[in-house]
Amino acid sequence: MTPGSRSKFLFSSLLLLGLVVAGWVAFRGLPKKQSSLQPVAETVRVEEVRVTETLAPRGHATPAVETSSSASSGVFDKIASEVSGVYQKAAPAVVRIRAADGPEQLAGTGFFVDNQGTILTAYAVVGQSKEATVETGGRVFPAQIVGRDPRSGVALLKIKAGETPFLLFGESANLRPASAVVSVAFPYDLKAEPTFGLVAGFDVKYLTRFFATTHIRANLPIKPGQIGGPLLDSQGKVVGILMLEIDEGKACYALPVEAAAKVAADIEKHGQPQHGWMGVGVMPDRSRPERGAPVFVDRLYKGTPAERSGLKAGDEVISIGDRPVREPSDVLDSAFFANVGEKIPVKVRRNGKEEIFTITVAARPETSRIVEPAPLFPDAQGGSAPQGMPVRGANP
Repeated sequence: MTPGSRSKFLFSSLLLLGLVVAGWVAFRGLPKKQSSLQPVAETVRVEEVRVTETLAPRGHATPAVETSSSASSGVFDKIASEVSGVYQKAAPAVVRIRAADGPEQLAGTGFFVDNQGTILTAYAVVGQSKEATVETGGRVFPAQIVGRDPRSGVALLKIKAGETPFLLFGESANLRPASAVVSVAFPYDLKAEPTFGLVAGFDVKYLTRFFATTHIRANLPIKPGQIGGPLLDSQGKVVGILMLEIDEGKACYALPVEAAAKVAADIEKHGQPQHGWMGVGVMPDRSRPERGAPVFVDRLYKGTPAERSGLKAGDEVISIGDRPVREPSDVLDSAFFANVGEKIPVKVRRNGKEEIFTITVAARPETSRIVEPAPLFPDAQGGSAPQGMPVRGANP
């Protein structure tokens, strides 16, 4: 290689090396495309990790789907647990009752109210039977029918079985629409079962018939054989007695426990129920149909305690005893819970002034007794008989 060629080659090499170095420096100084995408890529990966943790938790992470499911399951599990607790507590004190009213074979449910073998049930379970049997704890006992009351639908029985488990009474006055209730009763020939429902309302009338006092209407399904069973609150205390299935067994009526206790006390003390009688007819102010509208004396029946008290037709009834009167059923309830011979103050508004009159409660005359409830299931052919109809309305 000549000296001239050697110089050209060296110059070319240095020029090429300079271009490479310059290009490398320039490339280092330029923003990189990957750096602008890197945060996005990291964000995607972070989100992917979060999604993965949501769907497949690790460690103590709680998946969103499972949390929602757990919350739903927790509600139902809690209800089931509460109902199960009420059932376990009440079941030993609930009994099956069988009786024969003429050719009809009756069956129903009852429950112990003390440790001496006293049983409350519905009149429809025993009807006019002279004797009955009680099944409890795998044994069958002959039962004495201590008393019965077709008007309220209550019957009182007693067996000799040593010390018996029993249910405590609650307060039906604490119930409201949507209050949770549980029944424990014997369907057909099966074991006692729990049924959960909600209070729907409080009625004194069903279709064209009236009850003797306000009843509890519950969205609680009832099967044949369960009439007479206890209606229980969340504490397992009795708030009513199952009296009547309605809407093809999808709902029921129950007599408040306070009313049943009043009738049972009368039977134990006097040998029979003693229903009070006032003899006053009332009606609400038709122009104000809502609860709380004035209730007026509509009529006074001749020779009744109400007539003798000094009340007059047109008086606005404010209260009877310690019970405020907001609708006609309040007057009916006041008469039902009144004791014969009791003197009850009645506050009315007459000509714009409040006045108080005293009614001396009399025994309800026999002529006022009304249609008795029909007997329960089953009939002689094994079919389904009426499960006890509410009594027809009469003046309180």
